[in-house]
This record gives sequence, structure tokens and C-alpha cells, in this order.
Amino acid sequence: MNVKVCYLLPLIAVLGLVSCATQPNREQPPTALKLPKLSTESSDQQRLPVTPTAQAVDLSHFQAPQHLAGLKLDGEISTQRGRTLHYRSEDKKEQLSLTLSGLPAGWDNMPAQRAVASYYSEVRQRRVNQALQDSANALTIVSETLLDLEGQPSAQAQMRWVEKGRPIQNQSLLVTLIDGVYIRINNASYQQSPRWLLQHGKRALAEFKAAQKAVGS
Repeated sequence: MNVKVCYLLPLIAVLGLVSCATQPNREQPPTALKLPKLSTESSDQQRLPVTPTAQAVDLSHFQAPQHLAGLKLDGEISTQRGRTLHYRSEDKKEQLSLTLSGLPAGWDNMPAQRAVASYYSEVRQRRVNQALQDSANALTIVSETLLDLEGQPSAQAQMRWVEKGRPIQNQSLLVTLIDGVYIRINNASYQQSPRWLLQHGKRALAEFKAAQKAVGS
């Protein structure tokens, strides 16, 4: 197959890394944890367990800003288990989605860092599976890191995606957990670099959090 899936990370490896990590000294700046790099073939895609379905949770109190990081709200999809806000640039060449969802059943007492790593692994595996569905597809994970972001655990990734008949699309993925709710930001563009997109995703997260505080004040 021509599918290029780089750095596939088994869930057990992520959880092992997180569970064995010592608690950081609060006097020391947060240190990024590099996730192990591994390549895979299609036969490996069944090795990862699937994250349990998220519990139904009331997400109606989250405000949907009309603009995030310079992009305009383009629609929303809501279910009992999640909300996804879609944003686009005026020229529609850049898009960003912000998804809110609750913890799966039984994850309530899981350490936050481990919960983020587990959720990220499942999201990542779904992207790998999508790439493996067609030999013309190609997914390259440029970088991925598990670290502290503004006091909350965060999993971050920079990616490149190739689909038949389309140019290379750069992507970024940002996952964090705040007050028992996952926030996942997917960013994509045919023009901007993955690094730029990840920084843009962080900006969107900061603006989203600020919008919630503004409403509560």
C-alpha cells in the first residue's frame, strides 16, 4: 500500500508512559513528554482498543463564539454526548472545528493526564484507519506531544493529509480536558503549515475559554 502512516502509537504505550511519569515539581516549568514514534501497516490497526462511548452530559451552558481565531462560526452539530462547532475563513480555505464531549463511563476517577492520552489515542487511530481505507491516501504525523497547557494536560499533533485528487492538506489536533469535559480542536488548511495551525488552535482554545469566563462574570 502507498498509505504512509507514521508514528502510530498503541494505546497501551501511551497509558504506560503516563502512568509511569512522576508528578512534576510545581517550581519547575512544565516539560513536554515526547510520545514514542512507531510505524505501522494495515494489519496493526486492530490492536488498539476503542474508547468507550462518552456519557451523556449537559453541554448547553457552553457559549459558541461567533468568531474564533479570526474564523467565523459556520454551523453546529449537537447530540446528547457532544457538541461540535464549525468555523471557516471567509475564503473557505481554512477550517476549524471545536468539539465538546463528556468522559466515557468509568473514566471519572482516571487521572486527567491519562484520560487525555487515552482519548487522543482513539482519535488518532480513527484517522489512521481512514488513511488505510484507500491506498491513494497518505497520513503523516509530523509531531505529537503530551504536555501541560495553561495548567491542564494537553495532547497536540501536527499532521499532513493526502487524499486522491486533492492537494496536501496540513492539519493540527489539540485535545485537553477541563472540568470533566473534553475539548478537541481540529484545524486544517491547504496554505498554512501544521505548526502555524497548531498555534492557531491554541489561540482558538484561549479565546473559547475567555468567552466562557466572560459569560459567567
